[in-house]
Amino acid sequence: MRFKTFAASVHGKKYFERGLPCQDFSSELEFDSVQAIAIADGHGGKDYFRSDTGARLAVKVAFEQTKIFCKNISAGENFSENGIKNFEFKILEEWRAAVKKHWRENPPSDDELRWQNVSDKYKARFASDEKYIPVAYGATLLCAVSIGSQVLIVQIGDGSCVVFQQSGEFKMPVPPDAENFANVTTSLCDFDADKKFRHAVLNCTEDSPLAPAAIFLSTDGLDDCYPIFENDKWLYKFYFDTIIDSMICNGLSMTAQEIRAELLPYMTEHGSNDDISLAYFVTNDLNLLLHSRTVFLADRAREKFFSRWQEERRKNHD
Repeated sequence: MRFKTFAASVHGKKYFERGLPCQDFSSELEFDSVQAIAIADGHGGKDYFRSDTGARLAVKVAFEQTKIFCKNISAGENFSENGIKNFEFKILEEWRAAVKKHWRENPPSDDELRWQNVSDKYKARFASDEKYIPVAYGATLLCAVSIGSQVLIVQIGDGSCVVFQQSGEFKMPVPPDAENFANVTTSLCDFDADKKFRHAVLNCTEDSPLAPAAIFLSTDGLDDCYPIFENDKWLYKFYFDTIIDSMICNGLSMTAQEIRAELLPYMTEHGSNDDISLAYFVTNDLNLLLHSRTVFLADRAREKFFSRWQEERRKNHD
């Protein structure tokens, strides 16, 4: 396989202390020559009272559809826009079917703690019209699928995809969503969710400097550990200084253990207090990762040099 995969979710303090389950879910998938990672974040509000289940079903359905989607792709074939849109639509369609099935098999009752806190408005809606049932399970989804010389990233809602290229550059390849701000996000439960998926396709040809050395997916619980202003740069620094450095110095397995057991619990405890999910692809070739790291450090040193040089010129001019 091209990549080493990782996925982990940790329970946030703000939910744990209220006796609520973790709203995040994440997982990894490998079959044949395909690798996939996915993270989902349930909304957690009182009317989204089954959003933890919604997140779990989102990842389950995404992987089921990945198996179907990739079996229909021939070796060396590029992803098509129509194929990607059909993939996104099938995820949404099957997720809606899955949450409605779960509702029928587990109808809410007054014994269900979170049902007691649902607003009267939504209790009435859930009882009167099946179209509202997905709201109870509302969640975001972010997944990456690697097959052949491509990686497909599909997203609905908030969270981030950060790519560390072989060229030593960081990028966020998925187009931004203007509807995501502060605590507001688009969702699988939106009535027009089929129009709110975004995606990106990455070229993984080995000799391309734009090919990813690592791809990181995170829910907003991780993103919110850092300031909103230039949040992307804070994430780049975190992935480079904390995770990539550890992978090179300590190895992939030890780094994965430390992220799961220590780093993510520390971040929610001392950062966002929210549930956190992190998943990644990272090249199995540590020499390639080391090369990309070296290029990045050289570029950062050059950038600092020119920044100091420009500052000295301004001072001399003044």
